[in-house]
Amino acid sequence: MIGSPPSDSKSPRLYLAGPTEALSAVVQLFAGSVAQTRPLSGGIGKASALKLSYSSYQKASRALAAVAYALASDHGVEAELLDIAQGHTTNYLAETTYFPKVAARSWRWGPEMREAAHALEEAGLPTDLADAAATVMGRWTGLKNTSPDLALVLDELHKGPRCDPS
Repeated sequence: MIGSPPSDSKSPRLYLAGPTEALSAVVQLFAGSVAQTRPLSGGIGKASALKLSYSSYQKASRALAAVAYALASDHGVEAELLDIAQGHTTNYLAETTYFPKVAARSWRWGPEMREAAHALEEAGLPTDLADAAATVMGRWTGLKNTSPDLALVLDELHKGPRCDPS
């Protein structure tokens, strides 16, 4: 299940995976309800993988936004942060063509994330998300100033850490 509880303006999606006969039965069970059923091909595990993939982005990005706002608030620049954020209306998860550019720049973004972690620590805020971003960027160190394709960028994420980008 992905989405907010049903309301006049919201309808959750129920992603389903498994044997075709079972999927058909569940789709029929929810017919006429506010839940949108979305059968997935490929067998058991696909719906769970989708849920966790989406949750890892959606929940973590909101937590990161709260931490970023707290740091800005501690320094009295929250209005400016919101002004910058309101100028960016795209969903980063949907910008998969930008991932290779991020990977190619990670050699300089990783250290910036370590600096952010230090600033968060000084403010008494959690550093884990900034540290994690630096760790991810460390896996892309070998792609410095290249033009990798998306497949290579994703492959590099599966490899062990290259070096600490601090």
